[in-house]
Amino acid sequence: MFITKKHLSRRTLLRGTLGATVALPFLDAMAPALSAAPVSPFRFGAVYLPNGVYPDTWHPDAAGSDFAFKPVMQPLEPFRNQLVTVSKMKAPWGESIHLGASSSFLNGVGPVVNRDQKGDALGQLHSKKTVDQFIADRVAGDTPLRSIEVGTEDMGTAVGACDGFACTFFNTLSWRDDSSPLPVGINPRVTFERMFGETDSAERRMARLKQKQSLLDSVTEETAKLERSLGAADRSILDEYLTNIREVEQQLNRMETRLNTITGNPEAPIGLPDAFDDHLNVTYNLMHLAYQGDISRVFTFMLSHEATDRGYAHIGVPEQHHSISHHGNDPEKMAKYAKIATYHIVKFGEFLDKLKATKDGDGTLLDHAILYWGSGMSNGNAHDRNNPPAVIVGGAQGRLKGNRHIVAKDTPTANLLLAMAHLGGVEIDKLGASTGRVDL
Repeated sequence: MFITKKHLSRRTLLRGTLGATVALPFLDAMAPALSAAPVSPFRFGAVYLPNGVYPDTWHPDAAGSDFAFKPVMQPLEPFRNQLVTVSKMKAPWGESIHLGASSSFLNGVGPVVNRDQKGDALGQLHSKKTVDQFIADRVAGDTPLRSIEVGTEDMGTAVGACDGFACTFFNTLSWRDDSSPLPVGINPRVTFERMFGETDSAERRMARLKQKQSLLDSVTEETAKLERSLGAADRSILDEYLTNIREVEQQLNRMETRLNTITGNPEAPIGLPDAFDDHLNVTYNLMHLAYQGDISRVFTFMLSHEATDRGYAHIGVPEQHHSISHHGNDPEKMAKYAKIATYHIVKFGEFLDKLKATKDGDGTLLDHAILYWGSGMSNGNAHDRNNPPAVIVGGAQGRLKGNRHIVAKDTPTANLLLAMAHLGGVEIDKLGASTGRVDL
């Protein structure tokens, strides 16, 4: 660690035992002497919900500002002044009923394939670079992880379950380039170790778990040295950040303890939660840490894949999400369909609350980010690509004009993607099937 009396390097790391390293959040000490507060980087995150949201429960009736929130979006009302929702767009079909919905979410294209071709043409991995990766090119800088891709489940290698395509298309939202998908990581422990240090083997991972040795315990000496050189405000920020790391560690250890009591499933990976709510909480907390510690400035989060058979018994919906989305206009099923989406919006709002409460340079993490939440279809009963849910929340470093409902009739969703890229400083004129930019 390199420290002078005038300036603390932005890339200062706390180094501990077992290969542990802890990146630091923005501190006033990282600004050169006599300079203004440190300039905080732009951050981007995308969160994907499968199976759509029924439009009448989501989209406001009135365009413009001061609109009334519909029930499913209602939990986001506290963020109104940093929120834009867009209706009447059209999502691409993407060559597949469900797979095409998620795979086109961030590039407006989905699989690039000619279905008339013979042989294994559908097994080829070919799509288009996604908006998150264009933004990562622009903002990643010297962050330890250029981007992070997370989820809660994957398709594995299920034969015949992916509409003739390679199942990799179901397991990713993000493409580094036209032939390089970035599949989601579903194990929070693995994500944590990517962020704070690898343990390189299952045996060492288990040994470390049994030792019950916290990551923070191994950097205590370095932390004490650093705190002596900081002012009161910076010490407070550092303490909050390290507390958040310890909280995530404790979450993971509690999950692993529960898993170790289960018999008959020895293949379950260490760190994979048995409760879905836990899985969402710890993953969102990891993404908060990634932003707070400037470990990564870009993430994508696939809440579930489009072929999900997950039930939501913990909120009173034991039926599978996909089957409930095919509600047949039955009022009881439609209410459950809305309840699933509302639950996910509540969890998203809790994540936004954390960002809003976390100081970052001259503002908060939410002030310097945009978070995109949406789906690849609207009414799941008809796999309708018209009028999908789309909401953008954040300050975008002062560049996002909030408190707005934009009606963008027949506009391709790629126009919104292009607009978000420009908010992130990306100089491109076209993305996917874009015909222009939504006015964000």
